[in-house]
Amino acid sequence: MKVQFDLDIEPRLHPFNYGELLGRAFYDRAPSYAHHDGLSLHSIGWIQGQVDVTRHGFVFSEPATWSLGVAEREPLEEFLESVDENAEILEGIAIDSVTVVEPPTGTATYFAESPILVRDDDDHLRYDAPQADEYVTTTTRSKLDALGIPEEAAQQVEVSFSEVHNPSTKVVQVGDLEFRGNLCPVEVTAPLPDLHGLVMSVGLGGLTGMGMGSIIPMSYARS
Repeated sequence: MKVQFDLDIEPRLHPFNYGELLGRAFYDRAPSYAHHDGLSLHSIGWIQGQVDVTRHGFVFSEPATWSLGVAEREPLEEFLESVDENAEILEGIAIDSVTVVEPPTGTATYFAESPILVRDDDDHLRYDAPQADEYVTTTTRSKLDALGIPEEAAQQVEVSFSEVHNPSTKVVQVGDLEFRGNLCPVEVTAPLPDLHGLVMSVGLGGLTGMGMGSIIPMSYARS
């Protein structure tokens, strides 16, 4: 399931690696989540809304939203219950309300809420690389397979980058390493809304649990 939160956010400096910190906050609040290594079966978005970039961090203004996708129900319920007890997920960032994101049907365009990491061994592929669509589709199908989706259904899912909204790349630091991801809309074809729901929950590409590869239907996007 994919959920979008309205935030109460203080207009103060927030660290550049807040995406990674949000990912670690999810782990702390969802103890039953078991996929810490290998393929991440959840996705952590970046905060959407007006932001000022300074030399020392980000300063966000309201209104602002943040999204979280989790393929399994129990970890998501744990996270939401923890929010009821303590809405401040990071210092100065608190959840105000939650909206369930409804999955689209057929072929749908998604907004990249955080850079999509497409890896070919040690190379980080750009959205316009000839093999980028193939690699991001393969990773998506692997995540669906890990969730127990029948192969014949997973093989019908296709992902491609759409270069119609000024695509760019962005270097993201996770721990001591740097990764170049793609801020580029994507088109996802899936035969059933449930498959769209899973794809937008687990996100696209690598490191989705650390603030990369989060996507949301264009109708929910805020930039």
